[in-house]
Amino acid sequence: MKYPPSASECRISEIFSSLQGEGIHLGERHIFIRFEECHIHCEYCDELDKVGHLHTQNSVLEKVTALETDKGPHSFISLTGGEPLIYLAFLKPLLKNLKLRGFKTYLETDGILHQPLQDVLHLCDCIAMDMKPPSVTKEKDFREQHRRFLEIATKQETFVKIVLSKEIVHQEFFDLVGIIRDVAPKTPLVLQPISRDLEGHQDQELMALLEELQRNALRQIPNVRIVPRLHKILKIQ
Repeated sequence: MKYPPSASECRISEIFSSLQGEGIHLGERHIFIRFEECHIHCEYCDELDKVGHLHTQNSVLEKVTALETDKGPHSFISLTGGEPLIYLAFLKPLLKNLKLRGFKTYLETDGILHQPLQDVLHLCDCIAMDMKPPSVTKEKDFREQHRRFLEIATKQETFVKIVLSKEIVHQEFFDLVGIIRDVAPKTPLVLQPISRDLEGHQDQELMALLEELQRNALRQIPNVRIVPRLHKILKIQ
């Protein structure tokens, strides 16, 4: 990690108020705290070039409080990235401070780092967990880490998101659906379209593929949704 955090300081690229653009809380107003670095590099990620700046616990809390006053009320404080769980030293006291101030917390994570999750799970109101098919991310296979992560996460409100392109290997997808079926079958699964040339929902071939995958997944688990990225459709942050 290029800039390791401490309990009192870490690098954050953005703190802002907007609509939640992904997942089952789509359209709610959230405050987003975006951590700078990630431990993996998905091919489609559009956050890699965002440069962080040093923040303290107090500077983050002051900014969150100001946004809540000016643009609230907000449903959640969304901890996103990058990958928030690699910032555990800073994240854990931050979550405690946010809870003390009455905020609900929403952890957006790649669903890999199950050990750090155990340390902060009791401080999170919602876990937005990615599962990463390597044919789409061009990263390693994280199936076993995803399984262990989901076993822990479902003690709180949790949903799973899988970003899908036309490059998806179908067996990878059904292996991930099988993890949800075996571990926590009532967990909502969100299928999010991503395309090289268009915003995902505009790619009709991709959307037809997602409908096929959704129908097949619904034979194994009861709650599977296709959810495009609302913030890209609305052209907002």
